[in-house]
Amino acid sequence: MIIQSTRFGEIEVSDEKLITFEAGIFGFENYKRYALLQLDEEDSVFHILQSLEDADLALVVAEPFLFKPNYEFDLPKMIIEQLGIKNEADTQVFGIITVRAQDNVTINLKAPIILCKRLNKAAQIVLENYEYSLRHPLVKGGA
Repeated sequence: MIIQSTRFGEIEVSDEKLITFEAGIFGFENYKRYALLQLDEEDSVFHILQSLEDADLALVVAEPFLFKPNYEFDLPKMIIEQLGIKNEADTQVFGIITVRAQDNVTINLKAPIILCKRLNKAAQIVLENYEYSLRHPLVKGGA
């Protein structure tokens, strides 16, 4: 499938890279379909969630465990059922990256994105009983 991106132009994406958010992403609830793109560098820890419905909407995401190795939480049963998760290997977790300035880059640990890789379905959840921040400083391998 060919998708349009304001930042990256025309991109060919395989079906296994297409993701559906039934409820959307917080702040972007009307956009349900995305492509998960790897940045040019193969070893890059950053990915792009590019909206299929709005070429201007592209979010930088990364796995939070790379920046907070002890990051953990219990996945709500409702989300497990909604996404069709059968086991831990089905899942991938992302945090949305925000760049405010070159020295002010953060990852949202409070509201992670949970992806069921087997079904290409995702949801963003809010971790109510955890002390994680919406703006955790981005330091690879940091606490």
